[in-house]
Amino acid sequence: MDLQSSSSPLSMSFMEHHLFGPGSYRKARPASVSSSGFHSQRRRLIYSQPPSVDSLETFNGDMTRRNEKEILQTLNDRFAGYIEKVRNLEMHNRNLEAEAAALRQNQAGRTSVGEHYERELGDLRGLLQQLTGEKACVALEHEHLEEDIQHLRARLEDEARNREELEAAARTMKKYVEECRLARLELDKKLRALEEEDAFLKKNHEEEVAELLAQIQGAQVSFDMRDSLKTDVTAALREIRTQLDTHTNKSSTHAEEWFKVRMDRLSDAARSNQDAIRGSQEEIGEYRRQLQSRTIELETLRGTKESLDRQRMESEDRHHDDLNSLQETINQLDNELKTTKWEMASQLRDYQELLNVKMALDIEIAAYRKLLEGEENRFVSGGSPFSYLEGRFSSHFKVKGEEISDTVIVEEQTDETQRKNLPPSLSRKIALPPPRRRNPLLLNQRPSQR
Repeated sequence: MDLQSSSSPLSMSFMEHHLFGPGSYRKARPASVSSSGFHSQRRRLIYSQPPSVDSLETFNGDMTRRNEKEILQTLNDRFAGYIEKVRNLEMHNRNLEAEAAALRQNQAGRTSVGEHYERELGDLRGLLQQLTGEKACVALEHEHLEEDIQHLRARLEDEARNREELEAAARTMKKYVEECRLARLELDKKLRALEEEDAFLKKNHEEEVAELLAQIQGAQVSFDMRDSLKTDVTAALREIRTQLDTHTNKSSTHAEEWFKVRMDRLSDAARSNQDAIRGSQEEIGEYRRQLQSRTIELETLRGTKESLDRQRMESEDRHHDDLNSLQETINQLDNELKTTKWEMASQLRDYQELLNVKMALDIEIAAYRKLLEGEENRFVSGGSPFSYLEGRFSSHFKVKGEEISDTVIVEEQTDETQRKNLPPSLSRKIALPPPRRRNPLLLNQRPSQR
């Protein structure tokens, strides 16, 4: 495109080259007329010196000597070249329109991708809210479990206090049983002592009776000679023996009764103590069974608490990992969305540059058409060559000024069109670069400087 834009002024200046000669003009460096990155190389003709009167007279004489057929052939060749260039420019214009349509389709695809990202972000946000709700439910369940654990701890403390009280009662009962055993041993000792005393008393009584019988027998031998007193002594002895037997029987009966009463009391006390001991042992066994059941229940509750704590920690870790993965996914999608937005902005800028190129080419085509119409009008009117060149220079400067101003207007319209074509979600986030506005003084000065 640069070669076409650079060669078009040269083809336009073919007539001047044959008319004025190769040394009457020089080329200027290309100038930029676009503010969005489009650079079109343009060449302008800057004449070194105004023609003098002698040169004009020489030119008129030369023109009269030239063959009109050669001039018409040259003009026909130039016209054919213009037509070929116009066709090439139209073809290039169609290619640019196809590229612009492709960019529009790509922009629509990017918009659909952005909407897909927005939907996916919405789904992820909904999933994040759902996980937050589940986390709140798990926290509430954890609080309920904590309350149950505290209640079980209070029950455990109560059972521990009851156990301590039962153990204290069992120790007291053991102490009482030990005291009863010691009392029984003491009573057994007393019983043995009384039995020994009874045996000793019986033995003494028998010895006294034997001694008295011996004395009586000795007295009977000594009193054999006293037959008269035999009956009285025998009656006295019988009475003494009767008294001794009565006293012995009374002592034995009294001792036996006292021993039986004492034994009955001791047996009743031992029986009552044995019943109390048996009841205490049964109560202690019952308390031990209850303590074992409470201990087993406590161990079960501890295992349940540990398993619930492990489940809570695992669920918290799993939810934390899920939240981290979702946050990473959201960050990745945000980064991709930003990258997509920058790519869309870059493609929009490229699209703007292509539109500027298209408008500039349209302006050049319009300028060439105006030049062709001017040449046709000149040949029809039959004006002088000098008037034709003068009119061409003035029209060329006028077209160049209009072209620059039209380019600025086209850039502004292109920016507005791109902002309108953007979706509302991107127009607020993507700021298109403002067009570079040319100084109106420079626009007004350029034709005069040429």
